[in-house]
Amino acid sequence: MKNQFKITLLVGVVAVLCGSMFSLTSSTANAQSSYSLKVAKNAQDDFTVTNGASFTGSSFDTTYIITGTQADFIKGRDTLISSVTEDFSKSPTIGYVKMENTFNAANQSGTNMTGLANPFVSQDQINEKIKSVLNYAIDKIEKPEGIQIRIGDSHEIKCQFGNILNDYWCDIPTFQIK
Repeated sequence: MKNQFKITLLVGVVAVLCGSMFSLTSSTANAQSSYSLKVAKNAQDDFTVTNGASFTGSSFDTTYIITGTQADFIKGRDTLISSVTEDFSKSPTIGYVKMENTFNAANQSGTNMTGLANPFVSQDQINEKIKSVLNYAIDKIEKPEGIQIRIGDSHEIKCQFGNILNDYWCDIPTFQIK
């Protein structure tokens, strides 16, 4: 009977220790996955109202300024990219993005020189471009070249999206400590 009591006590202690280790591992994993990125957006566009109809202007720009630590950008990469693409897809000018500027000196009228019936790019093309340029900027924060980053330093990514898809870009204007 004494041995049975010892075995039961031993099993109980092992069970409690295993539960404590699981709890510690879970809370550590949850703490490591938290992050915070601040996104500021500024959208500028113009339109003309003529004889009962409205027309989108010749250019429009949306600027995103994203700030956070290196760890925040790494952990929040996928959520950040999907949030920015989702937000930009709600823009009223989203259907007026062209692949490249078709206005040049030889064609002063700015008409469609591509010969295509529809000069505008698809939503998928826009999403892929945003994903590409944001990944480029986040990669520069994750693996900086020639710059020493201290843990906890705040970084900024600036993205500029307008009416020409080939002109979309995201980059790091400055490395700053806050």
